[in-house]
Amino acid sequence: MFDPINYMQTIHSKMKLTKDKYRFCKVSGVGSLEEVLENSRREKHFFAIDDSQDGQTFRKGGGYFERRPYTVFILGRAEYGKMDQREAVLTEAKSVYRHILSKLIRDKLTIPVLNMENINFYEVPPAFATGCSGLYFVFFVENPVNLVYDAAAWND
Repeated sequence: MFDPINYMQTIHSKMKLTKDKYRFCKVSGVGSLEEVLENSRREKHFFAIDDSQDGQTFRKGGGYFERRPYTVFILGRAEYGKMDQREAVLTEAKSVYRHILSKLIRDKLTIPVLNMENINFYEVPPAFATGCSGLYFVFFVENPVNLVYDAAAWND
């Protein structure tokens, strides 16, 4: 079964731009960037993925699927008020995003659970997470789910 967290960690370790420069982290949403905050004094660049358990169940083509969002943050620290540093962080974050997106599009051919219909990206607010700027984007994974009723699971 496809593991989006390991997939993104592999992308991080194989992309020349992120491999040695960005620290890979797992976080629990935009409001709780634990590993980014824990490492913000030692590290300047972060490649983080949200491992929250959100999603939705939907019907498609006669079967049921779970659609789970995965949010990836590409962040870099810039000194507060230094717009040139912030702009450099954003420019590099956009480049990293585009490299990842091109890989997702290519890998969709061999990983059919990737949903590539829309991938929105957003700029993080200035001075976000102890001075980090950058962007984040969301991609979706759709896995089939077995929802066959099992009478043995119920006390009737």
